[in-house]
Amino acid sequence: MVMVHLFCKAASKYLVGDYQSGKTRLGNRDEPGTRWEMSSLGAGQFTFLNLRDLDLTNFFDALEAMNEDRYLDGNTHTGTVQLVRHTGEPFTGTKWLRSPGPDNSVVFTCLGVADGARLLDGRPGHNTVQLMPNNGFAGTRWAVETPT
Repeated sequence: MVMVHLFCKAASKYLVGDYQSGKTRLGNRDEPGTRWEMSSLGAGQFTFLNLRDLDLTNFFDALEAMNEDRYLDGNTHTGTVQLVRHTGEPFTGTKWLRSPGPDNSVVFTCLGVADGARLLDGRPGHNTVQLMPNNGFAGTRWAVETPT
């Protein structure tokens, strides 16, 4: 696992998660909720845990996080992206495939079981996040940055 920021190249903004509301959006790097724990599942697959207000070295923080919506989840049926409490059923969209994209970017594909849109997409101007059906959208191009 590694701590990262997810940067949407088209919007020049970062993926922000709010565990209190379970919502995601785009924002500036210094906003709370832009740090994610990226955990490898092997074969290019990952989960993302939102680290807002969380110290994983503190046992009690780690226990509390188990009752909060912190995992990035794509709903391939509705195209929405939100935070959920765990990576098990019924949240099959918590697993993401990272693959190379155009212009030195990466593309994140939601591995949810339902048919529908799968690519993580940041919408410039709206500062929203959703799933799109293909990578013809500029917002599907991301960069993974290590926080300083």
